[in-house]
Amino acid sequence: MTHHQWTTAEQSDWLKQRIAAFIDSQANKTTVKEFFPQVIKEWRKLWPLAEPTADEITKAKSVEDAIKQKKTKDEERIKAWFHNHTRGSTSGSGTRGLLKINGQARFRQEWQVYQTMTYEIKWKAVIDKEWEAYQAKWKADHPGTDLPQGRFAFMNSFLKDKYNSESDEVKTAVKERQAAMKIESEAQAK
Repeated sequence: MTHHQWTTAEQSDWLKQRIAAFIDSQANKTTVKEFFPQVIKEWRKLWPLAEPTADEITKAKSVEDAIKQKKTKDEERIKAWFHNHTRGSTSGSGTRGLLKINGQARFRQEWQVYQTMTYEIKWKAVIDKEWEAYQAKWKADHPGTDLPQGRFAFMNSFLKDKYNSESDEVKTAVKERQAAMKIESEAQAK
């Protein structure tokens, strides 16, 4: 897709000469109150607003509205020009911090540790079968409507229920594994 140039070469050069002032005004937070009003005033002296066409007047319903719309569009183009031609150099302080990718791992809840310990060996086939039955029942009871939850949410609620109904012995083993996972995670973060 080609980029449409709305300025003439002379207008573009004139705008480029004011980029440094625009950046300064952003740093000083005077862009809206001082910079743009002054630039637009100077722009209008050099390139007065063209009279609205008959089509523009018809669409606007009056000459005054057509002039106002044309003026607003012109001002918005000028403002957008500065923002588009200084993008990246005026973002806040100009520097961005790096994301800490290997930060501290999230502490897992007990049912999540239970899932890690039991999903593949105990629950995967059961969940697959239950999921198919759930989908079939939903489609029969609610034809033409989407399922209220996806497979992932279904699996999570299934495993939460199973964990809550487990024996104290299993829950103790899960808590021990959870503590070990926390220690492993903290050791890796160092």
